[in-house]
Amino acid sequence: MKNIFGVILIALSIHACNPSEQSADTIIQNAIDFHGGEAYESLNVEFKFRDKFYKLRHVGGNFQYERIFQDSTGREINDILDNSGFKRLIEGEKVDLSPKDSAAYANSVNSVHYFALLPYNLKDEAVLAHNKEDVLIKGKPYKTIEVKFKQEGGGTDYEDVFMFWFNSETYDMDYFAYSYQTEGGGIRFRESINKEQVEGVIFQDYNNFKAEKGTDLIELPALFEKGELELLSKIELEFDIDAL
Repeated sequence: MKNIFGVILIALSIHACNPSEQSADTIIQNAIDFHGGEAYESLNVEFKFRDKFYKLRHVGGNFQYERIFQDSTGREINDILDNSGFKRLIEGEKVDLSPKDSAAYANSVNSVHYFALLPYNLKDEAVLAHNKEDVLIKGKPYKTIEVKFKQEGGGTDYEDVFMFWFNSETYDMDYFAYSYQTEGGGIRFRESINKEQVEGVIFQDYNNFKAEKGTDLIELPALFEKGELELLSKIELEFDIDAL
């Protein structure tokens, strides 16, 4: 994706300051407005992530997330998650799934769309957001927001903890990190590397870094600048694809 934003150079002599006087909810809303605002509410986009195709639709408070791919036998698999729940189609026919498999597939589909839609999802009622200390990253000032989740409405991964760094001037979400508990747990730090505006919404690619287990999320920007995080992968969404 092409970078459509210029670089703002800001020279400051301090490396951290007090938490923002703005509320966490205000900062999040400003970030949502910067990244798309009302365009999130009526969205219809398609993209490719790794070897699978995805469709994302928001219409009047309803959503539909799809994942389309071929299995090892060449059959087309279409996973659909919407307001009514999850279903899997194989060659266009709905198949019965165990509760365990249904939950696992639904979580997998939701995860890709959830990360693609950040920071929009931070307006969810299950989000518990708090200001942390403002910091400098690569010489730019950032507002730091920690996000935890209520158990009710927080999904199967409600114990995950996120940290977001929003540009203090633009509210651009240049960095975020999270700790997760599934599959043994871990720590990830993402650096935005490309941005593309599609249907009025800014989507981002990322460098995806790994940190040692137990690392405090608040320490990650400093470790990142020192080159002490391990680059695991690049998270890239391809929008320039033929209609499915």
